[in-house]
Amino acid sequence: MKAKTILLAAAAAVCLILSSCSRKLPNHVVFIGVDGWSVAEFADVDMPFCRSLQQNGSWTFNKRTVIPTSSGINWETICTGTPPEYHGFTNWYSITASFDQLTATGRDTIPTIFRLYREKHPEANMLLTYNWDAIPFLADSTAFDTVRGNACTREAEEEDVAFFDKYFKEKKPEVSFIYLGAQDEIGHEYGWKSDEYRAGMVSLDKLVEEIVTTVREAGLEDDTVFILTTDHGGWNKSHGGQYVNDVMNTPFFIFGKGIVKGHEIKMPMSQTCITPTLARVLGVEPLDNWTGAAPEEAFK
Repeated sequence: MKAKTILLAAAAAVCLILSSCSRKLPNHVVFIGVDGWSVAEFADVDMPFCRSLQQNGSWTFNKRTVIPTSSGINWETICTGTPPEYHGFTNWYSITASFDQLTATGRDTIPTIFRLYREKHPEANMLLTYNWDAIPFLADSTAFDTVRGNACTREAEEEDVAFFDKYFKEKKPEVSFIYLGAQDEIGHEYGWKSDEYRAGMVSLDKLVEEIVTTVREAGLEDDTVFILTTDHGGWNKSHGGQYVNDVMNTPFFIFGKGIVKGHEIKMPMSQTCITPTLARVLGVEPLDNWTGAAPEEAFK
């Protein structure tokens, strides 16, 4: 009887392993990071493509920004899976830690998710495009094969998306991080509820659609996971220190291979959940200093 029980337990374990192996990872991940995207404006703006993502993937409008609500601090949290008290980036334009980092076991510093993927896949092709000069420090640009910097304007972002179109179709990178910072600049200049800001959101919608269309035209849409999110919202012409819903609540979309469609994520999410989510789709083992988790309900 005991032998039979052991055999049944072993069979169950094998089935679990086979089931896990059958959930194939995507060969391509496209991470679109928008700076300063206000959820409050989404309902009133004509963004048909981004709105369609609510039916074509999983999403939440309640991902929480970390405090302080500045871009550098939040992008470092997004890229490392750790809060400011761990990674030590505590100033508005932080590009280095202000105090000793609370690192994972066996590590001297906190790596970004992109560095972790590079360590696991030294042969992989990885692309970073950005138009804010802090991003190379926050994302660790040394992990990428190709790094393209540009001016922080919508016109420059259009150039970056055109560059992505050519690069992706030729190189088929496993990982692409496309940072779009112009929307934040519009918010600071005109205000987050201004006509200019809302017009910018309309053009942003078209850029996101162009990025996805590129992957579709390359014939790789069914083998790609897309993540679209932001660092913070805004209030009047700022986002630092105004701890209100318009600043603190941010959008998160995930769609593509193996992702549940038409699902509103119920799990509480913050910026610390982005790296674990990227790790989930990239096949990277989590570190023991990460404080967030991937929304498993979003995965088939």
